[in-house]
Amino acid sequence: MEDVIYQGYGEVDSVEAGGPPAGAGCGGYVVGETVKLLKELNAFYEYDVILFDVLGDVVCGGFAAPLNYADYCLIVTDNGFDALFAANRIVASVREKSKTHPLRLAGLIGNRTAKRDLIDKYVEVCPMPVLEVLPLIEDIRVSRVKGKTVFEMAEFESSLTYICDFYLNIADQLLAHPEGVIPVELEDRKLFTLLSTYYLSGTSQSTTDQIFTNEKITSSSELDFLMV
Repeated sequence: MEDVIYQGYGEVDSVEAGGPPAGAGCGGYVVGETVKLLKELNAFYEYDVILFDVLGDVVCGGFAAPLNYADYCLIVTDNGFDALFAANRIVASVREKSKTHPLRLAGLIGNRTAKRDLIDKYVEVCPMPVLEVLPLIEDIRVSRVKGKTVFEMAEFESSLTYICDFYLNIADQLLAHPEGVIPVELEDRKLFTLLSTYYLSGTSQSTTDQIFTNEKITSSSELDFLMV
């Protein structure tokens, strides 16, 4: 086990799943194999808390593999159109997995966003708790460059303590064993309509005119075009 599990700051054990070189393999496959390896090593029974930080692409079965062993799923998203579309796909995966596993959605975490209007619109029609919303904080990116956690940096820079409070709030909610929810995702078209209304309502007349002009040019050109 010591060959793949390394101890980091605060005596927290860590595993890096890694992956193949870019364009040369499947990252989801590596995640699935990592889950299998941890199971073979009985790692799931050695810890009180295990946190999987996985890319939110649950169309891939490999990336969704940790959900087979999880009590809760946390969705981390920003306040943007594309991120909430991906979040909705994760919601669909949680609903499907909950049919055969004791999995619940603990909630959603807004990340790197000064606003939460789209997040609020989404959870209004797809009910789930919002555990926390973190603004865009440069020191979090600095911590990654330094190879340290924010908590480690805060030991020497007291001004960073407020950042730790965001994460401690999330941890307190999870350790309280929330009931969680079995969510029901929105249909893609309904979600598109919901989120696009926000963007279109902020479109100026001049921008709209330009869009119509470009459409006329494109339609008269009769271009052969394929997008996959």
